[in-house]
Amino acid sequence: MSIDMSNAVSSKRAEPSYTFQRVHAALQTGHALTVQQKREEPVPVFMQQSVLDASCGTHMLAMLLITLGQAKASALHDMSRRKHGVAAAVWTAMSPYYFTGINPKDWVDAVNSLGLPLELTARYCIEHEVDAPAVKWLMQGDLVAIAFASVKHHRTKHWALAVGVEGLVVGKSHFPQRILLLDSGGAEPCFYAHNARLRLPDAGPGSRRAKPGWHKEPKQKMIIWMHESESWQPEAVRLLAAIRVRRTS
Repeated sequence: MSIDMSNAVSSKRAEPSYTFQRVHAALQTGHALTVQQKREEPVPVFMQQSVLDASCGTHMLAMLLITLGQAKASALHDMSRRKHGVAAAVWTAMSPYYFTGINPKDWVDAVNSLGLPLELTARYCIEHEVDAPAVKWLMQGDLVAIAFASVKHHRTKHWALAVGVEGLVVGKSHFPQRILLLDSGGAEPCFYAHNARLRLPDAGPGSRRAKPGWHKEPKQKMIIWMHESESWQPEAVRLLAAIRVRRTS
């Protein structure tokens, strides 16, 4: 009696698995992270803040505007001296917060005051779920402004630009596990679109075992993320706000 082993083997074959990464389509990796603006040469995206200021919200906004083609990098580098244009408007709106930092609702108001063709969709932790919408938007290829804070003390409150998401694929199921950040507090990325990340822990307080479609569930408890960067020690944080920013034209 013969046995058809091909069917037996195929029935037990594990589903294919691999890691995935989705990053905003405008970002071009290389020795420097760049974007293409109209017909010009690719321009650098990254802007690094100093140790003396609290302007992470301003730097993050500048990187966002460059990525979406709403302002020139050269103009934003010189925003404090500009008299006209988008860069001057950004400085007028954001300069009051340069050394104090800016909360999420004030940041949204400041961006809306610029009158740019942008659509903002905000989620605040005191009013809405934040984690799942942020991951969902990133899976759709959007840029998301992220505000987060340390869960252990009140010293760390920070802004970063979420440019993508990565995780595991098993069969046809996606397991988002890490939010990819462009963080003005870190070093300029080289051959990557990010220089920091928020990792989803699968054990411990506030953790979530990454399961398929967890970011699509209607209700979520607060997630404790691990902020990881080559420039800083890992730190447990929670999201204060997630703001999706899209061009309207």
